[in-house]
Amino acid sequence: MTPKRKLIFLALSGVMSIGLLLATTPSVQAKTLVGVSCKKIGTTMGDGPGRSVICKKKGAKNVWQVLQEKMPDQPPASSSPSPSTQSTSNCQKLPEFTSDFIDPQYVRVVTPIGEQTGSGGVIAVRSYVHPSSQYIGKELPIFAPVDMVLTQASYYKPPGSSATYEPEYSLYFDAGCGISVKFFHIKGVVGKVASVVPTTAMNSSAGQPVKSTSVKAGEQIGWYKLGDNSVAFDFWVDNEAHTNDFIIASHFASSNALHSVCPYNFYTQAKKVIWLAKLGAPGSDPIPGTQCGIVTQGSAGTADGMWFIAPDTVTDRLSYDGAYQSQIMFTTDPSGIIRIGGLNASGSLNQMMVSPQSTTYRKPADVKIGDTQCWSTANQSVSVNVLSNTTMTVVVGAGSCNTLLNASAGKTYHR
Repeated sequence: MTPKRKLIFLALSGVMSIGLLLATTPSVQAKTLVGVSCKKIGTTMGDGPGRSVICKKKGAKNVWQVLQEKMPDQPPASSSPSPSTQSTSNCQKLPEFTSDFIDPQYVRVVTPIGEQTGSGGVIAVRSYVHPSSQYIGKELPIFAPVDMVLTQASYYKPPGSSATYEPEYSLYFDAGCGISVKFFHIKGVVGKVASVVPTTAMNSSAGQPVKSTSVKAGEQIGWYKLGDNSVAFDFWVDNEAHTNDFIIASHFASSNALHSVCPYNFYTQAKKVIWLAKLGAPGSDPIPGTQCGIVTQGSAGTADGMWFIAPDTVTDRLSYDGAYQSQIMFTTDPSGIIRIGGLNASGSLNQMMVSPQSTTYRKPADVKIGDTQCWSTANQSVSVNVLSNTTMTVVVGAGSCNTLLNASAGKTYHR
């Protein structure tokens, strides 16, 4: 990769690679966050339709508790705004998803939010939906999960895709009460949606305004087809009333990660159980107990999470200095695989993956201030030295850990 080459992405396509088929390892899951331990007192987050939780001290520990909020009165039906304009303050209850967005029998696994996009170094604000391989080449119908309004769309070919890769659609819906629903990598559209979406393929999934078009829960909006290196599509829900918590919030002031929440928590209880049971690592079978995830910068005081090449770096505007991306990320997926994104000695834009069987295995969250750690695969090694809550030195190179210089000879990254 040419040094100092700079790339700016208007929108991140979240293209997944076939190389993400991984082993499985159980983790822990609760049906609700209430009673689960938490870190920062005062932090709030969504905990299903119409409910939020707040981190409070209870006895000797901090736990999530239901946030009691007085909701303002709903205006009379005759003056109620349409779902596309209804403000959060006028909502007594958030929209509830009543229809499966795809028949669950077609789906092998769905992934938590808050991990990494396929190329690495970028927070995955959406859940990746992986259909089973037995449906390769089949048009799998996609449905509206709730009554909503299509407001934007894009017809695009993801950057870096093969010459034979067919253009696809991103669809942006407003479900009212500050809830937006988005799908990416949709291969075809139908009905009212097909009549208003763009028809000229672009190179970005960023939404273009379209004629506001209402769809009902259960109405087919399009279809997805597995194959041609397309292994998953994206299901993304934002809640404007919820803001995710970051270690250094200024990096994320204009980020698409601010309001992303677990999409499956909006389902009616019976359907929610079905979808949460399908959670796991990318391309794996479901892993019992996998949490739906939260969007965060990582764990303070450890190597875990996202780091930036400079204190004032703006998230998701990616640039490169040789093997070093302007933002990098260290995560552990539900199968236990360590994923390192944004550090690529070979120049390829993909994640470095370290299995639990590796002799260099150590979870990034266990690498704390003052620690040095090197991870290695057949292609490259990455060494880090966590200097403080906000700085870490990093070096990447081809070969084994023994071939790397001291981590201080690499680059310094910042929270």
